[in-house]
Amino acid sequence: MTTVNYFPEFDDAADKPVGDSSFPALKHKPAHAIPPAAPKVLAPVRAALLKNPDVNLPDEAAGVITAGLVDPIRFRMLTETHLDPNNKKTSLLTRKRVSEGTVFVTPQHDRYIDMGCIPDLAGARWLYTLHNELDVEGNELPVAKLGTAVGQDGYWAMLDLEVADHQELAARILEAFVKTGPDSPAVKNDYTDSILQSGVKEPLVLVPIRIRFRDGSDHEHYLVIIDGNSRYVSMWKARTGGNVYKAAAACIEAVVGTAAGTSWRRATQRQIREALATRAEIINQGLLEERLTENTIRLGHTMTAPTVVVVGGRTIEDDEPLSDLVAAREDLIATIHTDATPWDDAAQAEQGMSRLLRRAVRDGLITADQRRVIEGRCSVQEMHALLGLPPHRLWAAALTVQAVVTNWTDGMRSLFREEFNSKNPTRQTIGRQIASTALSGYRSKPTINVAMNAFSDGGPIGAPVWGDRWTLTGGSSALEVLDVILKDALGGDSNAVAQLCVLGGTAGMLGGLITRDRGSKLNLDGKRTMRQVPFRSRPYRIVEMLAKTQGGLRTLHSLAVSHVTGKPAKQFWSYDDPDGRFTDGDPVVDSNGTQVSVDMEWDIVVAADPAKAADEIAAASATNSDTPSTTPEPQRLRETLRSSVKTALHSVDSLILLAQSHGVDVFGSFDSITEIKTALQDARDKLNTHGPSEPIIVDDDEDDDEQPGDDG
Repeated sequence: MTTVNYFPEFDDAADKPVGDSSFPALKHKPAHAIPPAAPKVLAPVRAALLKNPDVNLPDEAAGVITAGLVDPIRFRMLTETHLDPNNKKTSLLTRKRVSEGTVFVTPQHDRYIDMGCIPDLAGARWLYTLHNELDVEGNELPVAKLGTAVGQDGYWAMLDLEVADHQELAARILEAFVKTGPDSPAVKNDYTDSILQSGVKEPLVLVPIRIRFRDGSDHEHYLVIIDGNSRYVSMWKARTGGNVYKAAAACIEAVVGTAAGTSWRRATQRQIREALATRAEIINQGLLEERLTENTIRLGHTMTAPTVVVVGGRTIEDDEPLSDLVAAREDLIATIHTDATPWDDAAQAEQGMSRLLRRAVRDGLITADQRRVIEGRCSVQEMHALLGLPPHRLWAAALTVQAVVTNWTDGMRSLFREEFNSKNPTRQTIGRQIASTALSGYRSKPTINVAMNAFSDGGPIGAPVWGDRWTLTGGSSALEVLDVILKDALGGDSNAVAQLCVLGGTAGMLGGLITRDRGSKLNLDGKRTMRQVPFRSRPYRIVEMLAKTQGGLRTLHSLAVSHVTGKPAKQFWSYDDPDGRFTDGDPVVDSNGTQVSVDMEWDIVVAADPAKAADEIAAASATNSDTPSTTPEPQRLRETLRSSVKTALHSVDSLILLAQSHGVDVFGSFDSITEIKTALQDARDKLNTHGPSEPIIVDDDEDDDEQPGDDG
């Protein structure tokens, strides 16, 4: 059987940057370390926990909870049942409301992080955004299909995750470490120094999880952290004194085990207890020193952490166990914080959208299959099978827009206001909150930040999209469906016009041809220039202006076709020429009779509003003409051309040098390089066509011209 190396980063982890090597000043000494209790002490604690009627766990999950307790006697007092004055059973378990009902969590207690604790494997609390199966450019692990564990008696208050083997489990732990706390001075949530100074102050929130292995290995049970991943990763980084890869390796070895050839050597509880007992002895001996050593501080502040654990859950009627612990996990996080607050803004919006979509399914605004596609939990082929849409990720982005705006007056507006705390949502507000979800299938694309900014400024939600109800046309071929939509749109079909706005507008934003409104970028002389436009307008305004003309509709169609095929989009006239040379919708052709490509954002803006573009260009040219120039225009243009070529060659040479150390990704995507090469070739072709011809040189031989005896 071929073994996949899920974590090649371990091969050169020692070469990774480790940041500042200085040790922070100590604020609080580590507490006296307590060695782990013997199994015979833990058995009655586990039994008492399971007897609590609010606890809904199998024996294996209860075992992993009690195994890591620092003070099992106190934990039993906190979780066992007592009789109230009415002779009813009660306990100190905390009730937390979630959408499906109630979850029960233990009071805060200390536990050893080496005993079964692992970071969030599904990315709910990662620093960055989640995985997406539609992201065909990414090279990450497949999306973790997290669910609720089911036993013979129904649902448990325990998550469930299937992996291929132990190597994939280890790879997912590594991924969670790297995504949560990458080594960078710009990372806001790295608490390594704080932990070395004072230890962990706020508790980690954990949920039991069952790991099932497709290779036939026995199920394993752990405690996965749903809140506090940053603290957990920082604890391991503080303990190892190295980078995030070393911290992940130490965690995997201590909690899960190590690879042994083609098999996996599991870390047993006995081995972990013995290692913890040895560590406790080292810490306690070190605490006797007048001045603590670095090792004592590292081990003392990272051996244990305050925690609370989810141990049960019931529906609102309190008669059935919770059926969706994944959703309850998100709701529980929201009760801990004022808002669900991952550090990254895009992740905040994405988690809010996840809750909104879940409620939209419950309210019948969208289907469960639509939610699955929008969240990227299927491939493009599965999307086609589920919804009949063309098998291309552009339609998943369009489906996100459709799900929100077409259900706006049916109840989506209320859900949106509640989830995003927005009293009066506008198109810009909507675009900003749905951007991360709508474009999640493109997050590995180099232009994703440009597209995200454009979406956050209203995206493709032009008037045809915002004002009418519309649906997406199905089909098995993206190009055929686009052609059908264009034909209907040119005939005045409002549904087709809305689709072109979303599909073509989104494609233009992903291609960097429709960008965020950031003020005027007009060149001083009003000339057509890269990254500059005749006037600035919000993306949705550009899209809705394009939708008003035949040429604009054809431009939107061409943008979508270009996105699907990878070939350049084409230009179309969006007004009638007074001299009758062309009409609205005709292709723009060069002197060679070839249709002109869309090379830059300038072309889209001019097509959207030719009249305003002409006015702005004329005004800029007139302003510039008032300033006399001592350099003749042809000479100035030749100098500009020559300096531009030198700059381009210098940039290429510099990228080649960078590629030797950073890889070929420094060039950007294949599509962007192809566009540049096409533009350079287009410039060369134009110089060949319109520039001076090569002079004919006659090779005269002096001996032939001057014969002997010739006087001239």
